[in-house]
Amino acid sequence: MKKLLIILFICLTVLPMNLFAQATFWEENFATPTTEWTLDSNWSFYSGSLQLSWTPTVTNYILSAISPVISLPDNVGDLIVSQYIDSYSPVNEIMSIGIILDGVPQELWQYELLGGNWGVSGGEDVSISLSEFAGEDVQLQFRSYGASTYNFNYWYIYNAMITSFYDNDLAAIEVLGPPNAELNQPEMWQVIVRNMGMNEQNNFTVKLFQESDIELGNIDVSTTIQPLEIVAYNFFWTPEVLEDTEVYGEVILVDDEFESNNVTENFEITIFPGGERQYLLWDNDNGSHYIDPNSGTSKNSEDGIEEALAANGIGFQLVTELPKVMRNYNVVFICLGLYCVG
Repeated sequence: MKKLLIILFICLTVLPMNLFAQATFWEENFATPTTEWTLDSNWSFYSGSLQLSWTPTVTNYILSAISPVISLPDNVGDLIVSQYIDSYSPVNEIMSIGIILDGVPQELWQYELLGGNWGVSGGEDVSISLSEFAGEDVQLQFRSYGASTYNFNYWYIYNAMITSFYDNDLAAIEVLGPPNAELNQPEMWQVIVRNMGMNEQNNFTVKLFQESDIELGNIDVSTTIQPLEIVAYNFFWTPEVLEDTEVYGEVILVDDEFESNNVTENFEITIFPGGERQYLLWDNDNGSHYIDPNSGTSKNSEDGIEEALAANGIGFQLVTELPKVMRNYNVVFICLGLYCVG
């Protein structure tokens, strides 16, 4: 069985430390629509992003998306926005990012669409310092204005994050391991920890828990983790119950100045019977579909594989994104579709 250990060392000699030793203070990934944002026409939450669309066409427009109020800490760092701007036939259209302070908009970044597309599809980061607004209550404002919305295609905002600076801050990033494990067999999961502060740390504890706060293991760490260093800590657990369950990791540091990043998100695990073969079906066809010649109905490209597996009594897991660790799968089916959907 292969063991995976991730240790990342980053050279800090080129750029000042205070540009990087930042923790996430506030974040919006737009995964689900929210009523906390105020959206003008043509703005919407769509497929995991905040999107400004060209349609319906609005001339001489000013259209904004405004966040709820955010109370910035005194040690606030940067606003980091992952976005992609898809231009079309620009005249004088502008995309801008700013804040609203005491009811007054302040533009902090802008892009003229005459320059063509901005960024890459799927998101590219732009970083904006918020240090001058430390301790203030602000709202983020994404705004576009110009001759006509017809002159661009879309503005996609995939993520917005505000960082802050801390001397002592360890973060539990994620649990890494197989999403399936065999009953009564030892298996390894890792808790990934990153030093987000500006001081090195060498006295802290890392733990792995099962749901309902059942502790599966703990590691007292005395080796040094440098600022920005990422280290994976190995935990072995032997599941004793057939079930769908979840695990999560935690890092505990005395005098940690930002505890909101100390616990990972839950990691889902399926415990399967001993000796049972594991099948994975990866739906990677970008929504490709076909017309069933027998029924004349429209079907997704993966439907045929699903039906064949089900007809033979074979259980499987259907995913749209490959797991990072796949060692416990015996067979992987990859559905690439029939044509390029676009």
